[in-house]
Amino acid sequence: MAAPRKFAHVVFNTHRYEEMIAWYLDVFEARVQHRDDRLAFLTYDQEHHRFAFANLGPAGAGGGDVVPGRAGVNHLAYTWDGLAALLDLYKRLKARGILPYRPIRHGFTLSMYYRDPDGNQLEFQVDLMTPAAANRFMDSPAFAANPIGEHFDPDQLVARFEAGAPVDDLIFRSDQAESAGSQWVRELA
Repeated sequence: MAAPRKFAHVVFNTHRYEEMIAWYLDVFEARVQHRDDRLAFLTYDQEHHRFAFANLGPAGAGGGDVVPGRAGVNHLAYTWDGLAALLDLYKRLKARGILPYRPIRHGFTLSMYYRDPDGNQLEFQVDLMTPAAANRFMDSPAFAANPIGEHFDPDQLVARFEAGAPVDDLIFRSDQAESAGSQWVRELA
């Protein structure tokens, strides 16, 4: 098995949305990549994001797509070196009965989310763009309209990849069709 190339980011669920963003901006001298009422993405280097915050609303209010009322780490993310490595990992884990609960085309990454035996969430991803292109995408109207991305079927992706489909046709979101291009893609095969 190929090990991940790098630790990518951490996502926090929080009832203290404004305070958490301000603290991480100050402590890490970070900058905001995208921010709306539900989600904020921050970075301190060339990476598209190193921290993300999911707003749970005021304590006791419940909340959206995240675990209601539970502040803390939402998930940790690890980046693999290329689509082939990520798909090999998927096939190996599937053979052991370990399946992603949420495969998502985020736009700047292709990601599969898993839960460990304690329920901790892990994102296994490949970068789809150069850091500069990912930063531009996070500032785009498509990202503002859909900062999460689109679901995909990992088995269908594996089959199409192994059949030789063009990588760009497999990895990008439908709202990236016209803007995606090989200048944004890392070596994924």
